[in-house]
Amino acid sequence: MSKVTSSPEEQRQFWQMVLEAWQASGLSVRQFCQQEGLAAPSFYAWRKRLTQAPKDGSGPSPARDFIELTMPGSGPVALELALVSGNTLKIPADMDSRTLREVIAILQQAQLC
Repeated sequence: MSKVTSSPEEQRQFWQMVLEAWQASGLSVRQFCQQEGLAAPSFYAWRKRLTQAPKDGSGPSPARDFIELTMPGSGPVALELALVSGNTLKIPADMDSRTLREVIAILQQAQLC
């Protein structure tokens, strides 16, 4: 069986979504990890990595910060999705259906909608 590898940035994004889903779930870490099939030690390690401020003040912000992204040439917002994490996803009217399906599938996989 081949092992699927992902870049460090993809791993960071995945665990960021996991932390947001856990916070919204109201479950204990143990319950959440068991429900999602995650290793609790990995959860704790990533939570520490994503929430601790670097000692020198550089690097990524704590997990609760976010960056607002705007797609170039985006038209007016046609749809807003309220995610269980408390964030809002604004979908432009001119987004193609394939991309929208992929975004929704990813959010469902991470249990954010």
